[in-house]
Amino acid sequence: MRYPVCLVAVVCVFALAVVGCGGSSSSTSSAAVAGSAASTTTTTHLAKTKFVLHAGLAFGAFHRWIYKPAKAGELRHPLEHKFTTVKAALAAVFVYHELKLALADAQASPTLSKLVAPITDLQNKLHSLAGSVKSGGASASDVAGIDSTISQVKSQAAAAVQTIT
Repeated sequence: MRYPVCLVAVVCVFALAVVGCGGSSSSTSSAAVAGSAASTTTTTHLAKTKFVLHAGLAFGAFHRWIYKPAKAGELRHPLEHKFTTVKAALAAVFVYHELKLALADAQASPTLSKLVAPITDLQNKLHSLAGSVKSGGASASDVAGIDSTISQVKSQAAAAVQTIT
């Protein structure tokens, strides 16, 4: 009885942390946007450094908590390894959140702007992986596809002189 109570408590704390870490957005009036000839871009202080931090956290969590268990066959069926599936689900939420932050940083930096499309593609693939886990398990090939996309983002970031470890 103690295990389910602890698990529910951990999930609730994690959910509150994710909700509490949401970013605030500001909007500009349409008249001000229509009147300006230049395109508006958001500025983020230390965007490249933040991008490396958030992308590194996302890629590390994916590799440790999703890729390795899927490669070992522990995510084939959600009820087979319950604790591993729960850890992978929590990691997926964390990875998605960190990718969202990395995407915002990439959009704010002219150097990293070419990484916006691959990161968006990675978010979409992660979302589809969540659906496959819910419907009966994730295959190693599904996860390997996401891992190859991560490798592509890493190589493109290295080409933009932002190495992600």
